[in-house]
Amino acid sequence: MTHVVERFAFEHTPIRSLPFVVLDLETTGFAPPVAQVTEVAMISISGDTEERFETLVDPGVPIPQKIIELTGITNEMVRGKPTMREVVPIIAGILQGSIFVAHNVPFDWAFISHAWREFYQVPLQMPSMCTLRLSRQFLGLATNKLGVVAQHFGVKLNDAHRAMGDTLALKGVLKEFLTLLERKDMKTGGDLLRAGLIYPTTPPAR
Repeated sequence: MTHVVERFAFEHTPIRSLPFVVLDLETTGFAPPVAQVTEVAMISISGDTEERFETLVDPGVPIPQKIIELTGITNEMVRGKPTMREVVPIIAGILQGSIFVAHNVPFDWAFISHAWREFYQVPLQMPSMCTLRLSRQFLGLATNKLGVVAQHFGVKLNDAHRAMGDTLALKGVLKEFLTLLERKDMKTGGDLLRAGLIYPTTPPAR
């Protein structure tokens, strides 16, 4: 099970028909292996169809108090929940055949790819699109935090710093960016790839 993208499969696919998976993680810190995942939320979008997945994750380490205060996720909430070993194959299965979207792709990707390599000893690769990078390139905002970008587009962000709350807002932000890109005459996945807005395989390092 390698889950490696050999070539970009969406060259001629209209951008509104591209299969996206929008994802957000909550974690105990900034980078693995010291920090671990505490919550995962994903929305798989294909045309007008969408499917959702979310779960708390037992990180196997104590959640720092400052993270508890930020996210509201406590040690009691994650105790006995699935571990990342159990969750990462589900994540990979949902991502397979789609374009991975996050607000700061390298952050989320670091946790997913680290877990995959740890448990399966093979690389995990797929196309990705980073809305943080898009906002820096196109919006000219003073800060590019998800809440600020969502507010710019008139997208509601409820339950910030919980994975599904952020993912729902990110879905709305993605749709607004697709409209913006269409206005810039980007019509297909190939157009986005050539413009450097989709990475064809592994996301770049932070």
